Amino acid sequence: MNNSVIALESLNHEVSSMAQHSINEGREYLNELEIQHLIKMTNNVVMKIKTQVLEIQL
Repeated sequence: MNNSVIALESLNHEVSSMAQHSINEGREYLNELEIQHLIKMTNNVVMKIKTQVLEIQL
């Protein structure tokens, strides 16, 4: 489960970083590329957690 925690921390850092970057540029919202990137990262994190849960169950 350590990998899950690391993946979640990485995702949290990325979201925070992108939000801060957007604010620093004076934007209220993330752009389409940023959103797509976060969706991809979120999907990767979910898949890692899912894989680990399945491994534990076996």
